[in-house]
Amino acid sequence: MIRSTSPLWKTVVLLIAVTGPAAFAQTYTNWPFSGEEAVRRQLEASQSTKQPIVLRTALGGQDAPVITWRLIPAGRFMMGSPSTEHGHEGDERLHAETIGEPFYMMETQLTVAQYRALMNAEPADVGDGTNAAIPAGMLYRDTVDKVLPALARFAPNGWKVILPDHPRLEYAARAGVATMNPGGDQPADAAPFAWTRENSGGKVHPVAQKRPNAWGLHDVIGNRWHWFWRAGAGYGNDSTKDHIVYGGTYRAESGGNGARLANIMISDKAEGARFALIRAESPVPKGHPETGR
Repeated sequence: MIRSTSPLWKTVVLLIAVTGPAAFAQTYTNWPFSGEEAVRRQLEASQSTKQPIVLRTALGGQDAPVITWRLIPAGRFMMGSPSTEHGHEGDERLHAETIGEPFYMMETQLTVAQYRALMNAEPADVGDGTNAAIPAGMLYRDTVDKVLPALARFAPNGWKVILPDHPRLEYAARAGVATMNPGGDQPADAAPFAWTRENSGGKVHPVAQKRPNAWGLHDVIGNRWHWFWRAGAGYGNDSTKDHIVYGGTYRAESGGNGARLANIMISDKAEGARFALIRAESPVPKGHPETGR
């Protein structure tokens, strides 16, 4: 069992000027890997591309909310889950995927405060309304048609914003682990990393209260489902009603048909989103709108 619980990611933030991403970076092929190896790869990707591990963008003036992004190295991984995993479903077929170049992923899902700064409006779901640090609940079409282009205006030079596709999202969420959740293969192993039915008290919680994965991403499962980009028919991106979500929720069990690193579901409700940055010259996922910069 490989666990990505190392706190080493906190010690390797590089203060490098962001002048646009370099073209070269190693694509790692060994899988799975430890938390220490995840940190090493992140540092090497930063050094080879001359990009910081941690990138921050303010959504306006001096007091505006800030979005924090984490550098994710390129690499190959096994997406989905083995047939022996508790809760394994037919749409989780275990197969190899390759992420061909480094990219940035938001450290947390977009919060209510960040949504308000971007949109000058309220998201569809603000929880109990008492804490703007909870992940914003957004309808899918709002996420793609309104929030995505609004956030794209703040993309750093040399980068563009996407709603991540399924491979990028799961690869970043796993950070090297092949297990059911970031802690291991038992439902209880999720508790340090995720808000689920067992520990949430039946409500959504502020972001970044649980332990991050080895690449510094919080709440990769549990708390709110994640919207992601999925081209194609059926529940693809032309749907005006429902779409596919990833990773589980505070209302779901830890394991089974709930909060697992391989789990996807269908939703027509307000869910969360975690956006990504890819190089400006890189192709967007199939069918994804171009966002400039």
